[in-house]
Amino acid sequence: MAHVHEAIAAAIPNRDCIVWGDKRWTWAQITDRTRRLANYLIARGVAIPVGREFLDGHESGQDHLGIYLYNGNEYLEAMLGAYKARVAPFNINYRYVAEELRYLLLDSNCRILVYHSAFAPMLAEIRDQLPHLEILLQVADDSGNTLLPGAVDYEEALASASAERPEVQVMGGDWSPDDLYILYTGGTTGM
Repeated sequence: MAHVHEAIAAAIPNRDCIVWGDKRWTWAQITDRTRRLANYLIARGVAIPVGREFLDGHESGQDHLGIYLYNGNEYLEAMLGAYKARVAPFNINYRYVAEELRYLLLDSNCRILVYHSAFAPMLAEIRDQLPHLEILLQVADDSGNTLLPGAVDYEEALASASAERPEVQVMGGDWSPDDLYILYTGGTTGM
């Protein structure tokens, strides 16, 4: 996905990539934002995978990034930025109650979470039960909720990072088609 996005952006940088309400972002702008997110994550020490051949079948070999967002540009940015940092993203149903959210974040071994401020109170309820959750990126919205302790404002994180193509080479490789997307169902068939 990282290669595909970069290739399209190189071919049509000034065309609309995302239209959300009355806002528009070009392919070049989304490339800039997703690279910044990837570089921010890399600077925070996300694990670059070493290759599937060195892992057991149940291991991902990648850090996991939860996307706990309503629809909007940040959702796609989080997914593409994760791929560009070689982190495995996964969707989180925003309708979860605290126990479902806690279970998912523990079961997924989520290290990074991108979430709307509206979800900060729910996350605050369970935060002390999530030892693997290290990087919190809070997307401002009109909820009025302040940053959780240890969280970083999403836009400030992007502004602090480079827009250069992320350096993710490992063992002679680059972005890999073996990088994962993790899919959790909404729980209707059980945990």
